[in-house]
Amino acid sequence: MERRAHPIIGLLVVASLARLLSLWFFHPLNWDEIEYFRAADWIRQGLVPYRDFWEHHTPLQWFVFAPLTALVRNDTGATAILAMRLLQVPLWALTFWALWRWMRNAGVEVGARGAAIAIAICSSFFMLAAVEFRVDTLSCALFAVGLLLLQERKEFLAGFVFCLAGFANIRLGPLLVMTMVLAAVVNVRWGAGALGGGAAPWLRRATSILGGAFVALACCALYFLVTRSVGVAIQSVWSDNYIAEKLAPAVPRIFLHRIAGPFGLRLIARAGAHFALGSIDPATIVIFIVGAIGVIRTLVAKWRAPDDWFFLALLQVVDVAFIARMKFLYNYHFEIVILLMLPFMAAAIGRLKPAATLTFVTLLVLINIGVVLFRGKEDDLAYQDLIMREVHRSTPANGKVFDGVGWAIRRPPAYRYWFLRAIVDVMEKNGRFEPYRITEPPAAFISDFGARVWLATHPDLRRYFTSHYLPTWRDLWLPGMSGTLAPGEQREWIVPADGDYRVYASPQLALHPWFRDPIATGSYARVDAHLQLSMFHNDAQFASGPGRRLRRGERFFVKSRDSRPFGVFVVPAERTELFRQPPRGVDLDAAFPPVTHVPRFRP
Repeated sequence: MERRAHPIIGLLVVASLARLLSLWFFHPLNWDEIEYFRAADWIRQGLVPYRDFWEHHTPLQWFVFAPLTALVRNDTGATAILAMRLLQVPLWALTFWALWRWMRNAGVEVGARGAAIAIAICSSFFMLAAVEFRVDTLSCALFAVGLLLLQERKEFLAGFVFCLAGFANIRLGPLLVMTMVLAAVVNVRWGAGALGGGAAPWLRRATSILGGAFVALACCALYFLVTRSVGVAIQSVWSDNYIAEKLAPAVPRIFLHRIAGPFGLRLIARAGAHFALGSIDPATIVIFIVGAIGVIRTLVAKWRAPDDWFFLALLQVVDVAFIARMKFLYNYHFEIVILLMLPFMAAAIGRLKPAATLTFVTLLVLINIGVVLFRGKEDDLAYQDLIMREVHRSTPANGKVFDGVGWAIRRPPAYRYWFLRAIVDVMEKNGRFEPYRITEPPAAFISDFGARVWLATHPDLRRYFTSHYLPTWRDLWLPGMSGTLAPGEQREWIVPADGDYRVYASPQLALHPWFRDPIATGSYARVDAHLQLSMFHNDAQFASGPGRRLRRGERFFVKSRDSRPFGVFVVPAERTELFRQPPRGVDLDAAFPPVTHVPRFRP
């Protein structure tokens, strides 16, 4: 290693350590992480994907991590997912190693390579998704290794690895197909010289690449043949995704919105919120601008004599074109775009003086450390962990939970289509997925974003859950009945769970926001301090009846003998508080933007 590159490598290590702090302490769980963890854990338990549980992604990541979920099989909170984040770090090391070697083979000096990777790690646009446990990590690693194998003339292995990348992440499918096609038909001068002789070198390349891909496909398909799940796998991964994509409405300007985000711009935003100074991401801006210039210059300069640089630039154009056509876009869709930009950025950095490179990378690393430490959302992570552990503590082992994500990682879901994202919403509305019907009252309802949207569009379910469940915490609703009664009115419920209950009733309770807008009351939209109720048995402000044993499924009546309207809460006897609130600005879905604050390290 060149001596002058040592400080750059040191900065790369420092930036990486800062991101490890974000991974474990400061970055709240993303919905997708819980989805992928549950799928991997179900496979560890012997379930067959698609046949035994619903999913719509390709499954390679779950099989890779299924044995590792055994390390946290007794954990019921966020630590289980944080451990998976940590265990996937070697995959990112493999990704950057493959790009490092690709750049070395292409003639990029070591300091520029280290600087490019350090800048990527300083990019919050890239790294906030990269630290999460998601299918993109494995697919990016496999794609980077495949590119390296192509560069080193190992076409059969490259085809094998590219096929595996598709089994890790179906979203990479178009890029993977175009990579293999272009590698076969474009007369690229790989490495030190042109490809070997022969009447049709493209045919040899195509045969080798497609041969490797076919072998990988056969190996993966064998599992589904043996488990008799081929049909349902094709339906879940291919047909359902294709139909949902066609039926779903597009989000206007979503591609430009994501690209503009690191510049502080919000093209899709409420009035008065089109610019956010705290969202400016200098490292990502550098990657976008310098990388794009490098791609364009390469295509213009090398199209007559294409080499591995031209091939990579062509892939980047193809990749961005496919992403721009997608109807829904999130930052993690751009992970592969960022990675493909790094060689072009490294080539540009290689033309700078070492002192200028060191100064610039140092500045970005310092900004990165400040963002990680002082813009974290550790309180959201702590609240997520609290709800996950509390729902486990409050429900029986076989108790099903209805929510939009699967927060109760050790409890079965109440709905077959348990991950309430856009595909489920579209397919259920169009009659292709059966709707959720309550044949057995769930043991709990978690009021996350997906579940609240579901209630908003399913009035029968909304009426049931808001009258038969009560928020212990704002986002955790457990069995308990409630309602308002007019003078002389009688109200009836079907008891949702066995237990000893106590009735609280008073005119004051009729004024509680729960009875006016329960969905908003059970979400971050309402953070009023007076929401919380203390149901102590000797509390004089509420008329409290004696405890009564109730059985699930039986009818329970309350009749008004008062001349005034009053509210009723029928609460399990052991529960003394309702509507407990997290700190202001904290949410289960981490919906609030980060604010600058002194970091709080939590285990």
